[in-house]
Amino acid sequence: MQYIRSYAFLVTLAIALYAAYSFVPPPGAGYRTLRIGHYVGVNNSAWTGYLTAMMSSIYISAIGLFLINSNIKRDIDTGVGMIIATTSISNFHYLLTKALSNFMVLLSIMGIIMLMSMAVFMLRDGVYPFEMSQFILPFLFITIPSLFFISAFAVAAEVFLYRSSVWMNTACLGLLIAAMVMHTNVHSNIDFFGVKAVTMTMQHNLIAANPGIHPEVSMGFIFSKKNNLIAFTFEGIQWSALFLLNRLFWMCAGLLLIIVSSRFFHRFDISPIVKKQKKTSSDLFIPKASQIKDIKLSLLPHIKPSFGIIPLIKTEFLLLVRKGPRWLWLVNLGGMIALIFSPLTFAHQFILPVLWFLQAGRWSDLSTKEKTNNIHYFSYASYKPLTRLFSAQLIAGILLSLLLASPLLLRYLIGMQFLSAGMIFIGALFIVLAAAFLGLLTGGKKLFEILFFLCVYSNVNSVPFTDYFGALNHSTVYVMDMLIATVCLALFSFQWRKLEMKRL
Repeated sequence: MQYIRSYAFLVTLAIALYAAYSFVPPPGAGYRTLRIGHYVGVNNSAWTGYLTAMMSSIYISAIGLFLINSNIKRDIDTGVGMIIATTSISNFHYLLTKALSNFMVLLSIMGIIMLMSMAVFMLRDGVYPFEMSQFILPFLFITIPSLFFISAFAVAAEVFLYRSSVWMNTACLGLLIAAMVMHTNVHSNIDFFGVKAVTMTMQHNLIAANPGIHPEVSMGFIFSKKNNLIAFTFEGIQWSALFLLNRLFWMCAGLLLIIVSSRFFHRFDISPIVKKQKKTSSDLFIPKASQIKDIKLSLLPHIKPSFGIIPLIKTEFLLLVRKGPRWLWLVNLGGMIALIFSPLTFAHQFILPVLWFLQAGRWSDLSTKEKTNNIHYFSYASYKPLTRLFSAQLIAGILLSLLLASPLLLRYLIGMQFLSAGMIFIGALFIVLAAAFLGLLTGGKKLFEILFFLCVYSNVNSVPFTDYFGALNHSTVYVMDMLIATVCLALFSFQWRKLEMKRL
């Protein structure tokens, strides 16, 4: 229920509804989500049901990892975990309930997508008969096992990596990359998403019907102006025992993750933290009374108050730089070096968005860290908190994004490609302001992380709609549209923060 009531879940649900509508494009659309060479399936029940189930297996898994990866942390933050630790519930049963609650959240999203796909099928053409089994069975055998494993993996990631959200996000991203590689390069029997067996069946059927062709499978949002696509009829696949065993294997693997995690679960034991605090407090230097008397106030430096914004920008920038593990800066440095030596197109479209995504943990709480640490009463009462403090936070975030993109910016400026450089600058403004606005809107950082990941995934897959930094769109009109959107984000963010301060 906590997830369902959150803004992140509602926005994710809205995205799921839109995705369900777009997974099966109408005949005149300028994109395809599945194409086998020059062949696409007619929009019958089998094609609609299987295609929606396959796309859901990929996209809900990606969204779900960032939606449900803080279930145990919520119990720690609210203090409920300390109560649970005193009960007789075992570690395995506690983690299993968390995994099942994650699973139910993802299942609710999947159910909405399945119903939406049925509605889209019945409202569009009405030429082909509606077959309920062609919708239910693909979701049952393709999507559900993937979602269960994702739910268990999110719990295991919290157990082993609960001290660092950066490590958790890295592990989630690594799992998705490994699953994509597995889907592309390995045999269908160990495909995590359960997609390859279906696409291989489509491919084999086409080759059998059209000897001599060797069509390649393309899946994702494929934008193309080609109109010479050939329609074929897909009637579904025969569910082999080997395929069903593969799907059962991934569900068992998720259960095994929970069993292993229960052996290492900390069970809300905070004694290491208490010991560390005691050690830190014992090391504090407590001056003697005689030493305090020897201090001469007249010799102390005179306090000069500064009401400028520069010191605040410097402080906020240092907070951003020092946040997170130090090893991440080695990765950032490697990404900046890659921006120098990689081809311009590759660096702009692939390396830059991934490099910026690694900073999601730094930007996600840009506008909410005061409330998270319960110091907003002090910060809001400071001198000009809106034009000084909030502006300094935004400027520091923008400076960090520009610093990371500086090698690519310099290459464009040296090459006199000012439009591309300007789009990167606007993209830096946009992503930081989006982080601030979504944080103010929801009071947390999860929604920004989910949307940011979806945006990066779409950028890597060349979706023009999510190109906020000019990797795919180079027209002046698009630059003006992004500039207007950035200005609107800035105005909304400042107005929202102003309303927040008035409500205190």
